[in-house]
Formats: sequence, C-alpha cells, structure tokens
Amino acid sequence: MTWTDILITIISTAVTALLSWGIAKLTKWVDSKIGDSKKASMLNNAIFAVSNAVKATWQTYVQAIKGTEAWTKEAQTAALNKAVKTAKEQLSAEVQEYITENFGSLDKWLVSQVESTIYDLKIVGSASKTTE
Repeated sequence: MTWTDILITIISTAVTALLSWGIAKLTKWVDSKIGDSKKASMLNNAIFAVSNAVKATWQTYVQAIKGTEAWTKEAQTAALNKAVKTAKEQLSAEVQEYITENFGSLDKWLVSQVESTIYDLKIVGSASKTTE
C-alpha cells in the first residue's frame, strides 16, 4: 500500500464518520419537525436508505473509476441511477407512498436526496483535505 492509498482510506473513513454524524443530526431535526412519530420514522428510514445507497455506490462503483478516464459524464449519470435504484429498492411501498404524497415524484425526491448526500460528502471531503 502506498501513502496515497493509506491517505485515501483514512479520508474515506473520516468522511463516512462525518456523514453518519450528519445523518444523525438530520434525523433529530426531522423528528423535531414532524409530530407524527410514524411519519418521522418513515422519512428517517428513507433518508437512511439514500445514505446507504450513496455509500454502497461509492464503494462498489465510483471509487474504482473516479479520477480516471472512465469517470465520464455518462459514468456519473450511471452512478446517480445506481444510487437511486438502490435506495428505491430499500424503501417499503408505504414509505414510497408517503414520499409521493408529501413531496411529489418519488424519483425526483430520491435524485435530490442522493445529490444532497453527495454534496455533503464533497464538502466534508474538501474540508478534510484543506486541514491536511
């Protein structure tokens, strides 16, 4: 293992920990804003599914090609589609219905949540790179 590999592993671990912390904070915020605990639980489960889908897509697809010539616009779209599909597969019909009734299109909501999670990862990743 080179120093770069070790550094990437450390940064990835730190980003994952910070993302998990952020998801926990978001969950608490959602709980405080939604009075119905069942609805809050459904939304938190959906957010957690999206977070897991983004992490899984990063681990199994993006990490292998990011920074190479294979990381094209098409590959980025494929990664987004993989994360959305993975998240959708984790959501129960009841949760999907709740999101559709309260936020409109399930697919648009999932895309927005995936992109938001990726943004959070990039911000955390950028912050950790500037402190090195």
